[in-house]
Amino acid sequence: MNRVDKTLPIFPTGDAARERFRHGQVVFGKIERIQGEGEKEKLALVRVGNEIVTARLRTPLQAGKQYLFEVVAENDTIYWKIIDKEGGNHPFPSSDVDEAAQYLIRKWKLPNDAHSFLRFVLQEKLPIAKEDIEKAVQWIGQLEDKQKGWETFRYMFVRRFPLTKDIFTSLLAVQNDAPLFRQLQTAERQLASLPPEQQTNSLQTLRRYLQNIMNSPKNAYEVLVKLLASLQQPERKAALQLLSKLGLSSLQNNLSSEQLMKLQDAVHNGDLQQARQYLQSLFPAFEEQPFLERFQMLYASYADGSLAEEEQRLFSAILTQSDRHVASSVFHALKEALEKLGFQHEANIRLALETKTPAETTMTSLKPLLLQALENIHEPELKETLQTLLHHITGQQLLSKAEGPLQHLFLQIPVQLGEHRTDVAIYWQGKRQKNGKIDPDYCRIMFYFYLDNLKETVVDVRIQQRIVHVSVINDTPHLPAVATAFQPMLKERLEEHGYTLSVLKVETPKQKKAPVDFVFAQRYSGVDYRI
Repeated sequence: MNRVDKTLPIFPTGDAARERFRHGQVVFGKIERIQGEGEKEKLALVRVGNEIVTARLRTPLQAGKQYLFEVVAENDTIYWKIIDKEGGNHPFPSSDVDEAAQYLIRKWKLPNDAHSFLRFVLQEKLPIAKEDIEKAVQWIGQLEDKQKGWETFRYMFVRRFPLTKDIFTSLLAVQNDAPLFRQLQTAERQLASLPPEQQTNSLQTLRRYLQNIMNSPKNAYEVLVKLLASLQQPERKAALQLLSKLGLSSLQNNLSSEQLMKLQDAVHNGDLQQARQYLQSLFPAFEEQPFLERFQMLYASYADGSLAEEEQRLFSAILTQSDRHVASSVFHALKEALEKLGFQHEANIRLALETKTPAETTMTSLKPLLLQALENIHEPELKETLQTLLHHITGQQLLSKAEGPLQHLFLQIPVQLGEHRTDVAIYWQGKRQKNGKIDPDYCRIMFYFYLDNLKETVVDVRIQQRIVHVSVINDTPHLPAVATAFQPMLKERLEEHGYTLSVLKVETPKQKKAPVDFVFAQRYSGVDYRI
């Protein structure tokens, strides 16, 4: 079997140099044409997926029929051996691959739940080897949701990921039904419950970082500013009690309106260093880390409803006021997510090696902190929690990759929307230009989040030639009227950036989907071979 010519993809995958066909694989191929009729040696053009390959025929075959082949390598030569279903080179029915899938299940002694996967690879005419599917059987056999396992393996197979257990586990972890913010909370709580003798430096650092992700310093400072403003309001007593729980019970002098305004501006502009200086002048004993830890405990008490009634009411009102800054908060969270979660960890290591600056490899983010902590953890439940969290981050990295001329990005991060915590999942797909830059005129962005009132919500944004189509997928009855009211403002804001709003519509969801389902459904098809 000879490949005549191969055009390299614009962005080759990691195994682009690996041979397409190898010994032991099975492939379902269709004979498109037979050349050299009446001649001693005949050539067949065989369609295998999106590829056309040529083969020298040593046995008679029929054009237009499909055959099941086994790849055999002998003396550096690749042969395709026909797997005969009855004897005498009988082709499998061209319209039904079920019989071929059942044949392989019997031949390779596979479980029946492998049928859907085998049917898929045969239908798509993708080469599959027995040892590959045996890996899947072993991994998926340990799962409760075997269908999800086979879908994950299929994604790996189609995207040509290395078929390793770590990659499989990572792609499975990113489909975890538990929101990421819940996983972070669970990890922080388990770390806090460890006895003092097990609280190593690496675990303490990890716990502080988890607290930082769930309650960023900016959010904590924003709440503190509002508490200080409440000292001049009827809620003064509750504000003093909450400040005391934050370790800020002794105000150096009376807080003037000018001081409060300067502190408020510093926090609003993100200048936390300046904010710390103002606070240290007001509270001589102020230290950021103890303050952030106390804020985390205060928020946990509020979430549990264990604060005093007046304190609970004031804290809730302060968090609700944050809804006015939801847009900037989400943008800020998205901007920091790649760095905080550790998406660039491997890239930082590579850069450090290339520039011979090893210090760069110790850059703090969640992924390296998890890797470091897992080296010395023996408590089974905590170890499983941290491993799942690590795999979740790696899974997001694996889903963010180039495929042909398209660039994919999948990001799932925890955000605080007023007093409500949720995850925001973003799937972004865009074209790369010849210069390697992303084309801003053509892309698709999908936002997936869960809100208190609207519940599960998906926003699908499609951009073609800077014309924007927006679909909001949600079944709330009054939402279309609300969307119509906001349409003029959305159109105006888009025009400020050079985009034209074509349509804003609300659709009822046809079926429930998890965020990662949108990524798994996407597939790029291109021509890899030409003759």
